[in-house]
Amino acid sequence: MPTRAQRTPQRAPQRRRRPLAATPAPARRREREPDGFPVERLEAAVERSGLAYPEHLVGTLGAAIDSGKHVVFTGPPGTGKTTLAYMAAEAAGKQMLCSGYLPTTATSGWTTAETIGSLVTTREGMVFRPGLFVDAMQTGRWLIIDEINRADLDLSFGPLFTVLSGSAVVLPFARPGHTTPLSIVPSGADTPDGTEPIQVPQSWRLLATMNLFDKDTLHRLSYALMRRFAFIEVPSPDDGAMQELIQGPGDFVLELLDLRKLRDLGPAIFLDAQRFAARRVDDGVSESRALLEAFYSFFLPQFDGLSEEGSHLFDELSRVFAVRERDELRRAIRTVLGPGR
Repeated sequence: MPTRAQRTPQRAPQRRRRPLAATPAPARRREREPDGFPVERLEAAVERSGLAYPEHLVGTLGAAIDSGKHVVFTGPPGTGKTTLAYMAAEAAGKQMLCSGYLPTTATSGWTTAETIGSLVTTREGMVFRPGLFVDAMQTGRWLIIDEINRADLDLSFGPLFTVLSGSAVVLPFARPGHTTPLSIVPSGADTPDGTEPIQVPQSWRLLATMNLFDKDTLHRLSYALMRRFAFIEVPSPDDGAMQELIQGPGDFVLELLDLRKLRDLGPAIFLDAQRFAARRVDDGVSESRALLEAFYSFFLPQFDGLSEEGSHLFDELSRVFAVRERDELRRAIRTVLGPGR
């Protein structure tokens, strides 16, 4: 008969958790590989640009790329997501990780013809025209897709799901004058028999941006696709940082900072409005008039689709404008958001 000790299941020893360090230990910092992503180069480019990004954002991006991930930048409009993607690709090019970048904007009409390619009729007959992904891969350029969630990705990516996960795929196309089908072969994957491979460099990356405000109205990203990316938030700076960033002619657009109580807006929108407002003042209009025009041109479109909070938009702004512009402000808000605003 088994003893009590024999009858009682033994618990696996629990791993003791140590407290996470609040600050990094410089002495333990690992030296980056010489062919890794050039974090320091990108940090210098960010500093020259004058844009305001969180302290650890560039390091997070470098770690994601060096760990083999493609990247989706998320965050509110105007935080510099696309600019950061461009600067990252330029830094990677100087490090010889790519030969440049191919920028594009996703649309709801995308199919595999736009992403992978299609057969087109020419004077020489039917030839394969590579899509954006294939073009970028075979030329060694990083692909940058703005507003990626505007596309139906399950429909338009097709076999690219497999490629992004590190496996080769065979395409139903051949090069002009060839009968052997093309295949897309990621670094480290075996070339399928009887195919002509398009080799994907190990350092090839896809960088994309996604406006979080669009997540409910645009095509959702499937979990299958999300698993192939690192998602990095690019938040907007606080009001203090915005005031440091926006100085000089036209800086009275900072009177509109209270709009961020209703919808998170990044500095790029304010900087665009600042340049516009400064020009209008030079034209001889009042600051109140210039501010109204800047609001209508740059800020009001960001509030399209705002629900009940839209009723507070006029209340937040009316104190900023002179009486004449205040009446126009009310009419503009009602035109865009509806008569109840």
